[in-house]
Amino acid sequence: MAKITISIPDEIAEKANRAVAAGLAGSVSSYFAALAQREPDWAAAEQILAELSAQAGVTETDLADADAALDAAERAVAEDSYGGAA
Repeated sequence: MAKITISIPDEIAEKANRAVAAGLAGSVSSYFAALAQREPDWAAAEQILAELSAQAGVTETDLADADAALDAAERAVAEDSYGGAA
């Protein structure tokens, strides 16, 4: 098991301490370990996506075009949901 030191805002430390005091976590370390374990491994996902994109011949231009299309779709949904420009 690795031991690391992190700095966190006071309110986050208080939240972890409350969880321990309430019996929701055995320790502050286990509280953060459980949070990290539940979080998806986005770095690994990005690496897999990059490898698949490279194998499929997807270019940076293709990715930029897809990002622009997704951004436009998100704006359209937001405008529709909120009845005007987002």
